[in-house]
Amino acid sequence: MGITHHEFVRLLPRAVRSHHFWVHDAHVRVEEGHGKHIDIELGPEEMRQIALMRIAATEVTLSFHGYSEAERKAFLEQFDRAYHRGGG
Repeated sequence: MGITHHEFVRLLPRAVRSHHFWVHDAHVRVEEGHGKHIDIELGPEEMRQIALMRIAATEVTLSFHGYSEAERKAFLEQFDRAYHRGGG
């Protein structure tokens, strides 16, 4: 993702909506209850250079526990919308 750790955490409430979450260093856990949770690991912050532009980049890995395929898909659609940035 083209984002820093700070920016990722700042936007996280919009991505997980009413689910509880906690952040510890580069690890995030999103708790939905009923045995369902999502672990999110943030890779090291890097910078990508495209011509004269420098863009933040962080590898983000989501691991779903107790979710059906349909629930994963619905969460990822919401997650993508929350982190979508405008542009042309």
